[in-house]
Amino acid sequence: MTTSEYFLVNYQLAINVELLDTDENIPDSEQFEAEIPAPFRMASDLASIDSHQLHSLKLNNETTQALWGFLQAQNQKINTLLSYVLSQQDQPEFHYQTSAFSAGCCCFDADSSRFSTGRDVRLKIFIPEESAAVYCYASVSSNTDNNIKLTYQQLREEDRELLIRTALHIQSKQLKLRAAQRALSQ
Repeated sequence: MTTSEYFLVNYQLAINVELLDTDENIPDSEQFEAEIPAPFRMASDLASIDSHQLHSLKLNNETTQALWGFLQAQNQKINTLLSYVLSQQDQPEFHYQTSAFSAGCCCFDADSSRFSTGRDVRLKIFIPEESAAVYCYASVSSNTDNNIKLTYQQLREEDRELLIRTALHIQSKQLKLRAAQRALSQ
């Protein structure tokens, strides 16, 4: 899929955008995999496990429902701890907020003189709703009126899937909120 084929959702996520030096290149796949910080790899792996494993439980009696409640409580504890660990990876000197994101790109507002089109960046995307974060590389694909668009260049497929799930969850919440607001105004 091309970047434009991914759903773009208007939403604020914390990101770190670190410009690469002009003599620094985006690493190849092997180098990229080797440099992903452990907390990002762990968060991605745990998010993947969550989405696949817990849904297979059958809730057909009181015992399995109690087990489900216990597992959800344990999962929440792990997610809280993981969110804290990931928050330590957020570097204030590179901190921005997205205005929109998708599985192919993200947009944020910043001083356009710093982010010229074509520049490569090291990017961290923090997703507290999923207790996850994504580490990747991107390029500045547009720079209009201090709105910077980054297109992902080096991103693990499991992280792209995480971004897709996150965008869908957020869109679903936004649609439910709009429907509730319309219902109140009628």
